[in-house]
Amino acid sequence: MKKRGSSSRVLRKLDKLNLKVDSIAREEKKIEREERSVESKETAIQKEQEKVERVLFQIGNFTFRRRHLLELIRGTAGAFLGVGLGRILLNTEDLAQKLPWWNVIGIMCFILIISGLLIYKNEKSFVKKRGFGIILRRLFFLYVISLLVEFLSLWLFLAVPGSFVVLVKVLIIGSYAAMAGAVTFSIG
Repeated sequence: MKKRGSSSRVLRKLDKLNLKVDSIAREEKKIEREERSVESKETAIQKEQEKVERVLFQIGNFTFRRRHLLELIRGTAGAFLGVGLGRILLNTEDLAQKLPWWNVIGIMCFILIISGLLIYKNEKSFVKKRGFGIILRRLFFLYVISLLVEFLSLWLFLAVPGSFVVLVKVLIIGSYAAMAGAVTFSIG
């Protein structure tokens, strides 16, 4: 009789083990399905990234990609709106005639520092991977856009000052609002 009792205990333990093995097998199948799902999503994301990274044209070592074009468009739109706002709030030509160069350069440094901090805040993980050179390149890119848009708006609205020195000061002072708009649009 003891053999039957011990064999029934062994059978119960085997049944429990079989249930656990079956449960583990089901979990493994579920994990395999999830892995396939994740792999297919990764493939879809990779295809989307390739689509975004399409090369529009290449000049020497510089490759102009679709994302560069989108940043150019956003930066230009933001700069143009910033110029409009700046023209409403500031009388840049009058300020340019009154302010000494130290103040004008201070304005330029201030907007570059604030813009750099905004870019860093928004792209912190990307900067950590690629370095702070990204911030400097983006700042340069957006500042050039801001200056060009500022000059274009002065020309379109027939507001180009007669003096070259005043023009440079007006561009730097006006770039304050243009750069703020460009950075806001480019990080948004």
